[in-house]
Amino acid sequence: MKKGLKLLAAISVAAFAITGCSANSGGGSSDTLKIGLAAPLSGASAQDGESIKKGVELAIKLANDAGGIDGKQLSLTALDDKGDPKEATNVANKLASDKSVLAVVGHFNSSATLAGAPVYNRNKIVEVSPGSSSPKVTDAGDYTFRVITTDAFQGEFVAKWTKEEGLNKVAILYEQTDYGVGLADVYQKAAEANGIQIVASEAYTAGQTKDFASVLTKIKEKQPNAIFIGGLYNEAALIAKQAKQQGIQVPFLGVDALFSDALIKLGGDAVEGFLIPGFFNPNSDAAETKKFVDAYKAAHNSDPGTYAAYAFDATNIIIESIKKNGADREKIQQYMSSLKGFKGATGVNDFDEKGDVLKNPEKLIVKDGKFQPYKK
Repeated sequence: MKKGLKLLAAISVAAFAITGCSANSGGGSSDTLKIGLAAPLSGASAQDGESIKKGVELAIKLANDAGGIDGKQLSLTALDDKGDPKEATNVANKLASDKSVLAVVGHFNSSATLAGAPVYNRNKIVEVSPGSSSPKVTDAGDYTFRVITTDAFQGEFVAKWTKEEGLNKVAILYEQTDYGVGLADVYQKAAEANGIQIVASEAYTAGQTKDFASVLTKIKEKQPNAIFIGGLYNEAALIAKQAKQQGIQVPFLGVDALFSDALIKLGGDAVEGFLIPGFFNPNSDAAETKKFVDAYKAAHNSDPGTYAAYAFDATNIIIESIKKNGADREKIQQYMSSLKGFKGATGVNDFDEKGDVLKNPEKLIVKDGKFQPYKK
């Protein structure tokens, strides 16, 4: 059975008790086809949540402008999980118990995705995450998919890149969440396998830690020649600025969670030289990327962020599944389980047997105040 459903059985029973309803196919006879959104629309990750919401709304708008599906228009039910696992469970129950909701885009935070997964699995409704990259999500259940690659993949990719740059003494700073802990763990293992010495590994509290002075002092004493950040751009910008104040002048590396213009806006010249893999290049010549970027700019008069692009792809994959296999929860899952070659704004999407997406990133560097392709 895919994704370790047996391990989640006990949790699923509890989730079933909360929902108070049996699994249903969804859809009904409504004149609209409803997609759910579960995202952090408030809290520490609210900026990403709003970006995700805009990506979902744009995908639905374009589909409706093109005539909808079989004469029916698409609609959105958006709920705020606040980036909190407990609230994510509540949101998952609300969406799953609404028989008209066919599938869900979400959650963003890995801990929220993991909390909601038993509910979605019990009710046989797909969730497609635009931002949960924790390795634990791989085994979250048959109905959990994601359009972002795993931390295991990205950690190994960045570790190899670290070695290629000749950086052999690295300090790790990571957020104390499922996402941060998992990312730090896979990067450390991959780095050590590549002959890289991890000289320090320090945690911080996402959304709360503002002063990194003492942690950076410890790291400075270890004399690393690079720092890996396992977290989001908010803290990464603060870390870079405070490291510069302490005279720490080493390359910073991270994964695509840092690939946001907000990193540069918040960090300024302190984030110059950051090395990051990216799956969404707004300047790409790829047809699907250009279509998304042009439509987003027309709708919002601003450039789209990475998570808007991921959410756009997640929504379009759901829409494609409905078109190809029908407005039915189980049929959507069946179609997505064998999805290959779906061209989106973030690249070509293939799902493996675990619901993890397979695609390759581009190496990027922050140079002259913007993300640019990296050339050694």
